[in-house]
Amino acid sequence: MYMINRTQGFRTLKQLRILSQALFFGLFLFIFIRSLNPFWPGENPFLKTDPLILLTHLQIEWDYFFGMAGILALTVIFGRFFCGWICPLGTLIEILDLCIKPLRKVIQKRLFQDRSLTTFAHRFALYPPSWFILGALLVAVFYTPPVLQFFHPNVWIIRIFSLSLLGIIFVGLLVVASLFSRRFWCSYICPLGALYGLLAKVSVFKLLINKCSACGLCDTCPMNAAEYRSKTVIDHQCILCFEYEARCPASGFQFAVTHHARKHYTDETRRALLVQGALFAGGLITGTLLTLSGRGKRGIPVPEGTRIATGSQLYFSWPSDRMKLLRPPGVTDDNLFVQRCLRCFQCVQSCPNKIIKISGLKGGFNGVFTPHLAFEEFGCDYNCQVCQLVCPNFAIPKQTLAEKQHAVIGIAAIDEKRCVVFAEDTNCLVCEEFCPVPDKAIKVSEKMKMVNGVETILRYPIMDNDLCTGCGICEANCPTTPHSITVKRV
Repeated sequence: MYMINRTQGFRTLKQLRILSQALFFGLFLFIFIRSLNPFWPGENPFLKTDPLILLTHLQIEWDYFFGMAGILALTVIFGRFFCGWICPLGTLIEILDLCIKPLRKVIQKRLFQDRSLTTFAHRFALYPPSWFILGALLVAVFYTPPVLQFFHPNVWIIRIFSLSLLGIIFVGLLVVASLFSRRFWCSYICPLGALYGLLAKVSVFKLLINKCSACGLCDTCPMNAAEYRSKTVIDHQCILCFEYEARCPASGFQFAVTHHARKHYTDETRRALLVQGALFAGGLITGTLLTLSGRGKRGIPVPEGTRIATGSQLYFSWPSDRMKLLRPPGVTDDNLFVQRCLRCFQCVQSCPNKIIKISGLKGGFNGVFTPHLAFEEFGCDYNCQVCQLVCPNFAIPKQTLAEKQHAVIGIAAIDEKRCVVFAEDTNCLVCEEFCPVPDKAIKVSEKMKMVNGVETILRYPIMDNDLCTGCGICEANCPTTPHSITVKRV
C-alpha cells in the first residue's frame, strides 16, 4: 500500500509545496497587476474557482467549474492541500509569520513560560470558530447580510494589494495575531479553509504519527494540527505543509491511505465530534437569524425602516441612501447586486476613468463598501465594459458591448437655475456635444430672445429620457460649478 514515511520523502514534499506556493503567489500577482490595466482586463481564476463564491450566483462557467471540481476532488483524496499549497493569502501570512518569528518567540517566552499557550492552541484547533463562521455563511450567502464578503481569503488579499484602508487594517490584525500564533487566520477564522477541512476529514490519504520521542517538535506545527501526546493529527487543520515531519528524530510520521492507516489512527472523541457539530449548527442558526433580521431575501426588497420580529428580538433594516447610488452599467436590481457583490474592489481598480468609488456607511450596513459611480471628472466610457469583465461573480452582469451601451445607469437632469443657457442667456451645449449616444440623448431647442438689446438665437439643451443611459459624460464635462446637469438613479 502506498505511503510516505521516509525523511527524504517529506523533504521533497516540503520543497514541492514551497515551489507550488511561489508559483501560485506569482500567478496571483500577475493577475492582480493585469487587472490594473484597463486595456488588458481579465478574470481572476482564484475567485472563479471558489466554491463559496459560486454559491453567490449559481451560474456555472464550465472552464472554471472543472478547475473547482478538481480542487474539491484532490481535497477528498489528499486533504486540505489548497491552504498550504495554493492559497495566496496563506502564502502572504506565512511570509508575515517568518518576518516576525523572532519577536513572536520573545513574546511567547515572556508571556507564556509554561505550555499553557500550546495547550490552548491545540484545544482551539480541535474546535475552530471557523466552523461556526462557515455555518453562518452557508445560510447568509443566499441572503443580504454581507458575511462572505468579510471572511473570504481571496477577497481580502485583493484588498490588501489594492492598498485600501480595509486591507491595511487587515494586515495589521494579521501581524498582531501572528505574534501569538502562526497562521491564526487559517487555523481559526477562514471559512474556505473550514470547508476544505470538512472534506479533509474523509480524505483518502492522511498524515499519521506512528512513533514519538516526545521531543516537542510537533508544537511547531503552524496549524497546531499535531498532538504528539495522543499521537494524532487533526485532519481538518492539517494543510500538508510538511514543515517539520522530516526532522522528527523518531521518523514517526507517515502519509498513507486511510484504510492502511486505520489501525494507527485515533479519531476524535465523541465529545469532540459533538462540539464540532454544535459549532457548525450554531453557525447555521446564526446565519438564519441574520437573514430574518429585516434585510430581505435575494431579489425581494425590504422597505427602509421595516421592522420584523425574530423570536423575542426586533431587528430594523438600516435606513440609508443606498437606493440613490448609481451602480455600474448592467446592474438593474440593487438588492441582488448588494447580495452578490464581494467588495473585492476589482472593478474599482480596473476602471480606466476611475469613476467607480467605494460606498461608505451611507450605503447602510448591507451596502457597505459596495461600488458606485461618481461623475465628478469623467463619465462611463461608451465603449468600455471592463468592470463587467473583471467582476468575479456576475454582481455586475456580463453583457455584450451593444447591450452595455444601452444599459441604463440613471437619467440625466438639467438644473435650469444653474445652466448658463437658461439662467444667463448664454449659449453652451457642451453637454450635447459630449453625449456619446449616436442619436443624441440631449436634443437642442432653438428660441429667439432679446439678450442685452440684441435679438439672439438661444439653443436650449433638452433631455430625451428615452435615449439617455446615464453614462455621466455630460455631467463630467459640464463647465459650471456645481454641475448644471447631473445623473440621478431611475
